[in-house]
Amino acid sequence: MKLQEVREKWVNKEINKCASENLWDSMADGFREFNIPTEKDSLFIKVIKENDLINENDSVLDIGCGAGKYSIAIADKCKDVTGIDISSKMIQFAKEKAHEFKKNNINFIKEDWENLDLDKFEKSFDVVFAHMTPAINSAETFEKMIKASKRTCIMCKPTRRTDSIADKIKNMLNIDDSYGDLDEKLLYAFEILWLRGYSPYIEYENQVWDIKRPIDKAKEIYTNKIKLSKNITSQEEDNIHNYLNQIAKDGFVYEKVSTTIAMLYWNV
Repeated sequence: MKLQEVREKWVNKEINKCASENLWDSMADGFREFNIPTEKDSLFIKVIKENDLINENDSVLDIGCGAGKYSIAIADKCKDVTGIDISSKMIQFAKEKAHEFKKNNINFIKEDWENLDLDKFEKSFDVVFAHMTPAINSAETFEKMIKASKRTCIMCKPTRRTDSIADKIKNMLNIDDSYGDLDEKLLYAFEILWLRGYSPYIEYENQVWDIKRPIDKAKEIYTNKIKLSKNITSQEEDNIHNYLNQIAKDGFVYEKVSTTIAMLYWNV
C-alpha cells in the first residue's frame, strides 16, 4: 500500500465534536485521583527509562494529557512539559494535581489537537507522546504528532479491546463499530512510519480494568460515547438509560474492560 492510500483509509470517524468534549468532561472526575505511575507499574514509564527516551534537557509534549497523570510522572525527568487536552475539566484537574505534587515545569492548555494550528508547535519539542488518547484518530493527527517532534515520538493505544457494557449498547443500537478500529489505527500508524522510512519499536501489555460508576454518571458517559459515531433519537437514548437501569446494582454500573496496550516509539 502507498502512503497516500493509508492516509485516505485512516480518517476520523467521529461525527460529533461536541459529544467528544462532553464525554471527556463527564469522565474527568474518574481521572482526578491517581498515584504517579512508575517503572514498576507502568509499561510506558518502564520503556522510557530502559531506553533513555527522555532526558533532563528535553521539552516534552503530552497530547491528550487528561488529568495530567503522565505529564506529572515524567516532569522530574525533563526540562519542561506541555500538556494539551480537549476537556476543560481535565485541564482544570491537571493544573490542580501539578500544584499538589509541586511540579512547576508543566504548562497545561485546553486545545483540540485535531484542529490545532501546528505553526506554534512544529519541531518545538524533543519528545512528543500520546498516551491512551483518542486525539490521535487519523493519519492527519498522527503525522501532526511527528511534525511537532525534533527527536522522539511515543504512542500508546488500546488494542484487542472488549467493553462488557459499551459493546452491548452498540449491538443493541445496531452500531457496526466495535473497538476493532483501534487495531486498525495501530496498523495504519505502523504502516505510515514504515513507508516514511522509520523503524518503530513496539511493546505490549495486557490489562483488565474494573470500572464502577454511579448510574446517572454512567448514563451521561455511555450516551456521549454513542453520540461520537451516531446521531441517536430520543427513543434510542431512553433505551440506553433503561438498559443501564436494568443492570445497575445498588445505584452503580459495573463494567469490565479487557485490552492489550500497544506502545509504539520511534525517532524522527
